[in-house]
Order: sequence, then structure tokens, then C-alpha cells
Amino acid sequence: MPDSVIAQVVLRPSGGASPLDPDEPITADNVEAHQVDPDVIEEATEKFRALGFEVVQTSEIGLTVSGPKGRYEEVFDTVLEKRAAAPDADAGAYEATEPVRMPDELSSLVEDLTFPIPPEFY
Repeated sequence: MPDSVIAQVVLRPSGGASPLDPDEPITADNVEAHQVDPDVIEEATEKFRALGFEVVQTSEIGLTVSGPKGRYEEVFDTVLEKRAAAPDADAGAYEATEPVRMPDELSSLVEDLTFPIPPEFY
């Protein structure tokens, strides 16, 4: 069975303010400008599922998705390389060795997709 790869998806916010490169710190006063419209979250969820990914979690700014390594490489036209991970980890930790290219059907919804590094517990 292929490794399951986890990715974090940052969706484009309704207020137009990017949480990735804010002009000012995100505070309680301006957090709404960084939140994503629920319709965008639903549409992105449907599109990721249609592309063969499992949506593990949703939030007010994005999604956590899971899928086979090969599916990410095919959909996002990239190459994933496995990082060292704890032997008992449920999912492989990967990094993109080529830039992630957003497919047309996601480009208006997704600001970025990254592959998080799992924590190491000592």
C-alpha cells in the first residue's frame, strides 16, 4: 500500500488579506479579513475529493488533506521525497523537490499547499 501523504492547504481568504504574508500582524481586530468564506471551504473540499484526496480536517483558513504520494505528484506536477520520520508514524513525511504547480481547478481557491514536518517527541 502506498504511503499516505499529509498536506496543509491554505485557501484564499474572502477579505483578500493573505495569512501567509500579512501586511500587519494578525490580531483579534483583523482576523476576519484572513478567514475564508464557508462556500470556498466547501468548494475546495469537493474539488480535493474529486481529485482523489481525503479531506482530513477543515478550518477557517484551510484544509488538511491526505492521499497517495503518486497522486500528489500527478495532480501538482511535482516530485516528493521522503524525509526521515519516526518509525511508528502513520503517514510518511515528504517534501516537494520541485515547485508545486496548482491545477487550474484549484488555482482560484488555493493560495498554497505545503507538506508539514511532523513533530519529534522525545
